Amino acid sequence: MNSLKQGGKKKIVAPALFSLLLLTLPLIFSGTPYVMTLLCFTQMYVIAATGLDVLYGYSGQISFATAAFYGIGGYGSLLIHNYIGVPVFFSMIMAAVLSCLIAMILAFPVSKLRFAFLSLATISFNNVVYQLITRSPGGITGDFIGAFTDPLTIFGISFKSSTMFYYFGLLCCLVFVALKFMLAKSRVGRAFLAIKQNTHAADGMGVNVRKYKVYAFGFYGFYAAFASAMYCHYVGYISPETALQSQSVIYMIMILFGGICSNWGPVVGAIGIMIIQEILSHAEQYQLLVYGILLLIFILFLPRGVVGEIKALITNYLSKRAIKKGGGESC
Repeated sequence: MNSLKQGGKKKIVAPALFSLLLLTLPLIFSGTPYVMTLLCFTQMYVIAATGLDVLYGYSGQISFATAAFYGIGGYGSLLIHNYIGVPVFFSMIMAAVLSCLIAMILAFPVSKLRFAFLSLATISFNNVVYQLITRSPGGITGDFIGAFTDPLTIFGISFKSSTMFYYFGLLCCLVFVALKFMLAKSRVGRAFLAIKQNTHAADGMGVNVRKYKVYAFGFYGFYAAFASAMYCHYVGYISPETALQSQSVIYMIMILFGGICSNWGPVVGAIGIMIIQEILSHAEQYQLLVYGILLLIFILFLPRGVVGEIKALITNYLSKRAIKKGGGESC
């Protein structure tokens, strides 16, 4: 009983300390606006990478169109707010829903594609979105220049400052990660995993493969678009660079770096890639080279990502310790 109580206390203490750290970060870095900006950007990366993990990590569908849905969310929220006059928070939700619908429409014809063919289809979609953004009807998106918009306000409370936006982003991260956790434990999540393991077997067991693949794309599109809407109204500006194909590759590296099928994987991946981006900020011409090398390393040698490898090491250590302990007792 005492060991169980101690184990329960450890499980509570670690998350409590981590939560306390997250809440006090704005106090620690209150005098460094640049760090606060990076923390807010990391939250957006976490949300977008979490959505990609739902699609790729759980349902096994590869996509290089994350930047496209990111662009749809940011530009969609901007246009809905600037031209229709919808309050910012509601325009963010509406843009995310719009992106979700577009993702589901895209998923319907490409749901039977796999591997390289699905990759090419999503790359093509990303390029189509980029062309529409840079050559919009009447220049409503600002084309190659970009466009400005208003900061986030909710019930008269402004989130223009980095500290206020950080707490808003932290709440959004908790909500989106919790939703993914509940999704993974639900019937829909189990259907995703069945499809990932063996599409034909899942179909034979009565799983509607196309329907659940479309659902996965919908979740993915919503997450990426909401993250972009956060970015748009935090910076007050959005440009076509957010929808570049290279950005989609970076999101894929994030989840492979952190580890797929894990609540902590996208978080670790987003933080890790953000740090690498800052290290390489003065050598932009080498960024894609470094990302390509990282992608190869994690695909070939660390397929479980940082979180997966750490879990494997802990499991191996505990199993060896249990074997030694058992061997000692038998002697």
